[in-house]
Formats: sequence, C-alpha cells, structure tokens
Amino acid sequence: MNRIILAKINQSKYINDMYENEYLYFKSLKEFRSDSKDKTGRLDPKELNVNNIQIHNLTIKTDNHEIELHKVIKDFKGQLMEHLSESKINCCSLHWMELEPNKENSSFNEKLLEMGEKALLIVDLVKFFKILDESIEKSNYKYTRKKVTYYSPKEFNGEISLLHKDVEFEYQNEYRILILPTENKPINIPLPGLKKISFMIDSKNLNKLMIQ
Repeated sequence: MNRIILAKINQSKYINDMYENEYLYFKSLKEFRSDSKDKTGRLDPKELNVNNIQIHNLTIKTDNHEIELHKVIKDFKGQLMEHLSESKINCCSLHWMELEPNKENSSFNEKLLEMGEKALLIVDLVKFFKILDESIEKSNYKYTRKKVTYYSPKEFNGEISLLHKDVEFEYQNEYRILILPTENKPINIPLPGLKKISFMIDSKNLNKLMIQ
C-alpha cells in the first residue's frame, strides 16, 4: 500500500522553528511573481496568471504601415497572458511524495535541494488536514488546497487557476494551500500537535525515504 507524505523544504532555521513552535508559514502569493530567476525555483513570472491564450495572428501597426508577424515569421505562435493585478492571498507550498513499499522515493529530483537543506515531513495526512483546516477557519480565513496542476504555456489555451503552474516546475510536485483575504504579509498558522505527526530530515536524504 502506497504512503503519501508531505514535505516542507526550506532553510534549517525556518524548518526548525516551524517544528518546535508547531505552525506553517504562509507567504504572500504576489511575492512569488517575478521575472528574476533564482535557484530555489520559487520565483515564477507566471504566478497569479488567470488566462493563457494562444495567438496565431499578430499585426503590429505603426504610423506608416502594418506588419503581419504571422506571415513574416514561419510557424508563428504566441501567447497572451492575463494575471491578477492585485491579490490578498497567502500561500504555503509543500512537496507531495507517494512512496511505494520497499522502493526509494521516485519523485525525488536534485533541484529540490536548492529549496533548502532541511525538510519537515508530515506523515499523518488525516490528522494534519483536520488540524490545518480547523486552525485556518479559527483564524477567519477562507482557503483552498490541492495538488498543483502543471501546464505548458505554449500549448494550453484558456483559463487557469492559482493552483496551476508552468510545467517547468513540475519537479516540485507541489501541494498548495492558499488562504484569503490577507494583507499580503507573512502569516503563521498554528498547528497544535504538529510534532506528533511529523519529523525533520536533511533534504539530501529525501531520495532515501522508504516504507517497509
């Protein structure tokens, strides 16, 4: 029987603090939207996008003439992306692992190590979600949570949600929790009893996880 484990990966000081003080850290979602590239893979220029529209015809107009790019460029293809200009949403991202008996973690990717040297492993999801949902509701936030759906911006056409991400980040196998409305400031959601359903390991050992 497969076992699902969620992992929060970050720097040791943050993971240790979350574990010792039993909480989850939520950061403003808009802070993840950036054109900058970082090693952690947390920054994404498509974060907050809500539409990904394929364009097959594009004309540039000037005072003197028009240029039909779809006729000038062979196999022209472009995208029109629309995003939220303002959001009051905070996010906590976890790595979803589904372990098979007597087999090493097949979802492990070396890129995960760039997210931090320590991982908080949540091993009892039934209790975790019960504690989490009750704590969020007690804090008077609305919330949504599920596995992220990955899509190809060059192929997908239509509306997307804040639970979608570029296929470039598929290695993260993200389980995303969103809370709202917020003031776009960091928020700690208390998780009383977290220590009883979790433990910490070095991120480099994620690939060695095995259930027997």
